Amino acid sequence: MNTSGAASPATNGHQGPTIAAVSMSHSPKMSADVDHREGLEFRAGVAQVVKAVAAYDPTLVVYFGPDHLRALAGIAPCFTVVEQARGYGDWGTPEEDYDVPRDRAVELTHALAGHGIDIACADSLRLDHGFGQSTEELFGSLSAVPMVPIVINCVDRPIATAARTAALGAAVGEWLRGHVGADERVLVVGSGGLSHTPPSLVPGARDLSEPQRQQLITDNIATAAEAINTDWDYRMLAMLASAHEDMAGLNPEDLAPGGGGGQEIRTWIASAFACARPLQTVAYQPVPEWITGMGIAASKNLLGA
Repeated sequence: MNTSGAASPATNGHQGPTIAAVSMSHSPKMSADVDHREGLEFRAGVAQVVKAVAAYDPTLVVYFGPDHLRALAGIAPCFTVVEQARGYGDWGTPEEDYDVPRDRAVELTHALAGHGIDIACADSLRLDHGFGQSTEELFGSLSAVPMVPIVINCVDRPIATAARTAALGAAVGEWLRGHVGADERVLVVGSGGLSHTPPSLVPGARDLSEPQRQQLITDNIATAAEAINTDWDYRMLAMLASAHEDMAGLNPEDLAPGGGGGQEIRTWIASAFACARPLQTVAYQPVPEWITGMGIAASKNLLGA
């Protein structure tokens, strides 16, 4: 595993692509704020990154995101490459198809297994707002750019350690550098909340209907907002910016203060290790109305720094 913070050398003489990364929080309640009265600092950071992504013009996206007991109801591997995907449509997110290059998804799955990563593959999944919200924010639609989705289980057992998640990210990065052309621009996305504990992710939640899940969150916003832990959020952002390699050493006790939803920091870990660069904080804001510490961080080569 390369943990030097610099790109791995290409293998077999192959000149790898440019790889940049962005990780960002999501919250379904953000979509409900149609007048954009809340989370203005975070929204400004998203706008900055959207411009940077448009200028970067990625030819391929590798997207690490979570599932919220929807797509992986019944079986929840630690890591799953998705070969075909469609938006779930929860919380107003799109229901269109993603543009998944199946051949690349299949090739990546075999490469990860050969690299010692315990990877699952899904022929087809409907991906919820953990993928759909940030995809729509960054690209305008789910099908705007070829994307290989990788679901990281951050809710149901078993949840991979930070070390195994870092190994997944590093292995994805190694595959990209060895098998994607030098003329391509890869964007690695990590979508997951910072500190939050959604009331919809409790024992028995998988048996709730979609309207019941949404009502449970709406009815418990004040209580759920108390789970925002700004100190923990700042610590995670600082590690990503200056010592992302150290995130592989985080243990369950380190991650617990982020709450149940804070386990999604694994998507940020994977994106940083895949890019093999630190991620600089673009914006951070605790947003009680969205019950989440909302942050966004990106590699310097994306931001043009």
